[in-house]
Amino acid sequence: MKIIKNLIANIVVCGILLFVFKYYSIWIKINFSNPETQKNIIILVWTFLILWFIFRIFNSPIKRILKTLSFPVNFITLWLASIIINVLVFYMFAYTINNYLDLGVSVQLWQIWQTLILSFIMAIGIAILTKIL
Repeated sequence: MKIIKNLIANIVVCGILLFVFKYYSIWIKINFSNPETQKNIIILVWTFLILWFIFRIFNSPIKRILKTLSFPVNFITLWLASIIINVLVFYMFAYTINNYLDLGVSVQLWQIWQTLILSFIMAIGIAILTKIL
């Protein structure tokens, strides 16, 4: 039961954070190719759920694999290389959405330091809101 509660909390938190970042952030820009999509709430919710699912795929298993493979580098640099992995995960997410999936959505990330701040905010937001829910 706790697994289902955590999954639902994670879906809600990531969806809310992506939605908030779409409208109030200068660090990530999510563009819809069809302007009617933003007016239809059901399509908008499904789009953000699909974005969450893809982000979750990159954030959980792929990030763990990258951190496992880069463990010696992380150990030597006192885990500073994990910051680069966080930014890399965001860029891989944006690249996949823009080039391989036809969702009618494009994701643009700005400079690396802004993406780094975005990854910190996303991690802190997920941690705090998951504990609250």
